[in-house]
Amino acid sequence: MNVFRVLTVVPVWFLLVAAESPSPIPQGANLVLDTAAGQAGTRITVTGSGWFGHQKMDLYWDSPNKVAASVETDRNGNFTQVVTPYPGDRIELHDLCASIPPKPCATFNLQGPPSPAPAESPSPATSSALSPSPSPSTSFASSALQSDRSVSGLDVITKPPFVFLPIIGLLGLLAALAYWVLIRGLDRSERLPALPSATVVHRSARPDIERPAAPSPRSAPTHEMEPPPSNLPPPGPSETPKPPAY
Repeated sequence: MNVFRVLTVVPVWFLLVAAESPSPIPQGANLVLDTAAGQAGTRITVTGSGWFGHQKMDLYWDSPNKVAASVETDRNGNFTQVVTPYPGDRIELHDLCASIPPKPCATFNLQGPPSPAPAESPSPATSSALSPSPSPSTSFASSALQSDRSVSGLDVITKPPFVFLPIIGLLGLLAALAYWVLIRGLDRSERLPALPSATVVHRSARPDIERPAAPSPRSAPTHEMEPPPSNLPPPGPSETPKPPAY
């Protein structure tokens, strides 16, 4: 019976001792940030060391409900994690802490966007002393130059109604060129040499018929048919006159 009591009391005593003894806390655990200040969205590299091997924990900003990341240490008790500032935090100092004892923290200064630097305007006395007053002629020349630059000839020509002037000029040039080609062709046709007039001569089959006079070279050629010869008896042989008898 006593043996049974001993076997019952010993496990209960071990349970009570284990419940009352706290879990071991790593000594020298810490967090290090690679940058101590920055704007919203800045990437911060967190390095942890001095922990037990393969410990899991959360990294949070200011309070446990603002978790930045969850990490686990390696066998040497170290880890490296990249975090960013918690969205919507105010521009001030914030603490990044670990969720397990000894709960070390690192401080980060959240900054706002940089404000543009105002341009320094020179005082009136300094500006008047440095820049000489322009003469009327210089100011007039500069204003005329600016007006010439602002209104150039190309801008005027490319806008209505002046945009039609180059088109009209081109059409006139083409018309003049066509007229010159036409006149040149007419002059060439008038300078061609005149062909000589042809003369037509009709030869008669009868030699006793008098040959008509040939027309002059300048008279126009005629193609009229000569009238047929009349039905005359052929001339007899010519008789030699006999000498008178004595």
